[in-house]
Amino acid sequence: MHNKSARFSAGHFFRRMVLLCLLLAGNGCSGHLSPENTGRLVSDTGDIAVLIEFAAPVSRDTMPEAAANLSNTSCGRLHQADQTHSSIMTIAEQVDSSGKLMMLIIPEAVQFSGERDHLVIWTDSTGVPVLVSPELDQALLSDSLWDDPLERQRTILYLVNFFKPDVVIEFVPESESSFEVTEFWSSNAVLNNMTVALFVPPSEDESYRGWGAFTGKGILTGILQGMDIQGFFATMQIISKLNWNSGDRGYPAMQAFQVRETE
Repeated sequence: MHNKSARFSAGHFFRRMVLLCLLLAGNGCSGHLSPENTGRLVSDTGDIAVLIEFAAPVSRDTMPEAAANLSNTSCGRLHQADQTHSSIMTIAEQVDSSGKLMMLIIPEAVQFSGERDHLVIWTDSTGVPVLVSPELDQALLSDSLWDDPLERQRTILYLVNFFKPDVVIEFVPESESSFEVTEFWSSNAVLNNMTVALFVPPSEDESYRGWGAFTGKGILTGILQGMDIQGFFATMQIISKLNWNSGDRGYPAMQAFQVRETE
């Protein structure tokens, strides 16, 4: 499949300029147009962001190439230029600081407390809840709704539609289910006004590059080239409607997005 974003092959400087043009306010790149004569180009994402991290894979799967056949899905292997990255919980802290409401499904060893009454579901190594705050109807915590990765996604989607968070953060312990989980969100995200990011981080010893995918509202279908883990995290910031600027590490993978002009 051909690269839908040839503009990104021109190098680091040109990529930076294109991103600045996309992300600046309505004066445009030149700064000479009046606000009333031009709009602002923004990524067209869903009202709810879903951010999913998979555990390190047992085998080196071909997930990105397979996901490129799904609708509204962009994906790619991560570039090895800079594989250092923060935990997905760094995004959670930023979301909390911004005042947004979250639903988190995280390992029981991860500590988290926020400024708002976020729904936090701590799970064991099989993905089954062991602790929930605040309390939920026990029927929604039945093992049968959580021990299968796909059934877990259906349960999470139900809770999202009930709880109405701004951002969902999920850790999935079964990396072998990555394609099926991505396919589930590809089929359900647009209908539920969501944009979803899914990824496996690179290994610490650099023996495995990792990959990232975006699916749902506002996402174009295709293979992403030249994306590193920092760029993926920057893109998750955009999906989550957090502030990103050119001084941050990483450049968002804007070739994944449809863009629209606002007044």
